[in-house]
Amino acid sequence: MTDKIKENEQLYEILESCLTAIGCPRGEFYPNKNFGSQLKKYSSQITERQALDFARQAVKDIDGVMVKSAEIVKNTAVFTILINNEEGQVTVKL
Repeated sequence: MTDKIKENEQLYEILESCLTAIGCPRGEFYPNKNFGSQLKKYSSQITERQALDFARQAVKDIDGVMVKSAEIVKNTAVFTILINNEEGQVTVKL
């Protein structure tokens, strides 16, 4: 397996971890009540800035990850994620 393929697999796995952290309602994960985000709690009146803040809080413990931006399109939040200077996106249904 080439380094580029391994790198892409690692990026995919990290994006999956980000999606899980952002999409999971904060306080509902039994082993860690601080895991997740408040995104869905406020989904009916959420602003893009609030979505960005909630996502950043959710992924703060994942090394090398930063949520660059958030966009609300209809009932969906789209987040642009930077992983060690590589860019990816995750989408969460509100």
